[in-house]
Amino acid sequence: MLDTSGSMRGIGDGQANIFGKVKDSIATYVHSAQPDQLELITFDSGLRTRRSYALPGDQVRFDTDLRALQADGRNTYLYRSLQAALTPLTGADRYLTNVFVLTDGIDNDRRRTETARSAVNAFRGRGPLDTLTYIALGTQIPADARDALNSSDYATGLTLPVGQVPTLARLGTHVQRVTDAAHVPVPFRDGTTVTLASNAAGVGLTQPLVQGGEVALHLPARLPHGTPALLCSVPNPTENVVFPRSQRLLLDLNVGKEGSGLLWLNPGADLTLAPGEAAVLRYRALNGTPLDGAALRLPPTPGGINATLEHQPGAHEFAVRLVNTGTLKAQILTPQLQLGTGQPGRGQQGMGRLVDLPSVTLQPGNAPAGTPGRPLATNTPATTTPGVQPWRWLLWLLPLLALCAAGWWFLSRSRRKTRRARRPLPTVSGVPAPTIQGIEYRDDRTLALVSGDGDVSSIAAPLGGPFDLGRLARVPLLSGLRAEQQLDGLKILNIPGDLEVSQGGRLIVTGDEIRPGTLLGVEVARQARAPHAPLGSLVGLGLPLTLKPDGVTLHIQGPYGTHALTLQLGVTDLGDAFNAPAFAGLKFSTSGPNILLADVPDGMTLTRQGESAPLRPGTYLSGETVISIPTNE
Repeated sequence: MLDTSGSMRGIGDGQANIFGKVKDSIATYVHSAQPDQLELITFDSGLRTRRSYALPGDQVRFDTDLRALQADGRNTYLYRSLQAALTPLTGADRYLTNVFVLTDGIDNDRRRTETARSAVNAFRGRGPLDTLTYIALGTQIPADARDALNSSDYATGLTLPVGQVPTLARLGTHVQRVTDAAHVPVPFRDGTTVTLASNAAGVGLTQPLVQGGEVALHLPARLPHGTPALLCSVPNPTENVVFPRSQRLLLDLNVGKEGSGLLWLNPGADLTLAPGEAAVLRYRALNGTPLDGAALRLPPTPGGINATLEHQPGAHEFAVRLVNTGTLKAQILTPQLQLGTGQPGRGQQGMGRLVDLPSVTLQPGNAPAGTPGRPLATNTPATTTPGVQPWRWLLWLLPLLALCAAGWWFLSRSRRKTRRARRPLPTVSGVPAPTIQGIEYRDDRTLALVSGDGDVSSIAAPLGGPFDLGRLARVPLLSGLRAEQQLDGLKILNIPGDLEVSQGGRLIVTGDEIRPGTLLGVEVARQARAPHAPLGSLVGLGLPLTLKPDGVTLHIQGPYGTHALTLQLGVTDLGDAFNAPAFAGLKFSTSGPNILLADVPDGMTLTRQGESAPLRPGTYLSGETVISIPTNE
C-alpha cells in the first residue's frame, strides 16, 4: 500500500524525493519473494488505484504498472484509505498475507470518520501468520497509530531516516522451501536467537542461533514431503522498530535423511517385501553432494537381500534396487549409502560419509526361480526307467500333433463374427502393471512421472501454450489434467473431478501455480476412474502398447513399463486377464513353444512393427506387434 502524495517526491512538506527508490524496493521484494498473489494499492485523497496480480503470469504487467506510478496527489488520507484497503482482504484459509504500508506523512483528513484503530482492525479475514507493517519514511509514527499497532496482535511499525528505504524481505512472514536440512537460508540477522515449532516428531534445530544467514535442522529419516515447521525469531528491540514482534518463517520441508544432501523422490514406496519382490528407491543429490564412487553397504546378515546401486556417471539422480531373495525368518535391514568425496581414483581414501537409507522388512519364504541374487538350485540328473525307450513316446505324440494342427486350421477357416460365451479361463501369472503415483516438476522445467515402484520417466513439456498431461504422456489415468508453462512455474488449468493432485498434505486445485523443483502426488479420487478404466490393470503402461512374445510368455510393453503374462493351455482373452474392456475379444493361445493369435475384436488392428498389413487369426506372433485400440470419441 503505497503513498502517492506529492510529498513522496519532496513536494510540499516532503523532505526527500524517495518515490523512485521506494518503487525499486517494492520491485526487488516481489522478484525475490515471488508471492502467488499481489495487490498494489495506492492512496492520497483516499484509495487511488487497486490492482491485483496472479504471479508469475502477471509479472510483466505488474512491472509495467509499478514503473508508471506517479506521486502527484495532494493529501494523505491514511486511515480512510487503510480501512478501505484491508476490509475486503480474505484468503486466510489458503494464503499467508503480508501488508506493507509505505508513507512519509501523517493522516491529514479533516473530515476524519475512520481512526487508526478502526483501520488496523479492519483486516478481519486474516490468518494467524498474517502481518501488517507500518513503514514511516523519514518521519515518526503518530501517537494514535502507535496505540493502534500496540493494541493489535499482528501489526508492528518501522521508522526510517530521511532518504532511506526498507528491505521488505526482512519484514513480515515468509515461506521457505527446504531441500537441505543442513543449510536453511533465513531472513534474520546473524546472531538472532530462533526457535522451531512443528507437529512432526523429531524435527528440531541443531543450534538456536543464526550463523552465516542460515540455520541447520535435524530431521527424522522418513519425513513426508511438504511437512510444515515454523521458525520464529526472538523479538529484537531496536531504535527504529515500534512494538517489535517475533518474525516467523514457515518452512516447507522437502528433504531426505538429516543433512544427507539427498532428496527422496518416492517416499511412498512399499518397503515390506515378500520373497521375490523388489523395491526401487529414487533419489536426487542436492547442493553438489558427490555420487561418483558411491557404494551400497549392507549389515552382516545370513542373506536374503540383493541390493544394487543404479547411477550414470555425472548424473544427479540415482536409484537403489532392493530384492528379497528369500530368507528363513523375517528381517528388518537398514542399507547405507557410502558417498564419494568427488575425487575419483583415491580408493578407500576417497570414500565419504555414510547415509542411512530407509529400513526394509523382508518377509520369510523362498523366492521364485529367476529372482535376481537368488541362489541357483542344484539339478539332479533324471534316471530312466529300465526297459523304457524314450523314442517310443514319439509314436504317441505324432498323431496328437497332427490332430492339433487340423484343429487350428479349422479354427482359422471358420472364424465367427459373433462372440461365443467365454469359458472359465485358467489362472494367468505376471507382474502387476505399474501405476503413476507422482508427477515431478523439475528445476529445468521438464516433467517426469514417478511410478509406484519408483521408476521415473521424463516428459518434454511444451514451454508455451496449454497441454493435456494425459495425452502428452500417453497415460489415460492423467487424461484431463491440463497445465501451462508460465514465466516462473507451471499453472494448473484443469484437474478432473475424479483425480486428486497433492503437494505434501495440501490438495492442488485449478489455478494453482507449481514452482520448479516440486514433487506432486497423484491419486484416484473415486473408484470410477481406475478399476473400470478401458485399459484395466494396464493403464499405467501408457500408450501405444506393443506385444512381444518370448516363448509362451507375452510381454505387453508401453512407454512406462512392461507386463509379462505367461499363457496357459487353452485360449486366453486379454480383456479378462487384465480386466480391460478395451481388449475384450483379443485372444491368444499357445502352439508348442509359440503364441498364436486366435481372435481379434472388431475395430482393433494388430500390425507387425514397420508393416501396414493387419495380422489375421491363425498367425504366429514374432518380433514386436503394435496394437491399434479403437477410441470412444
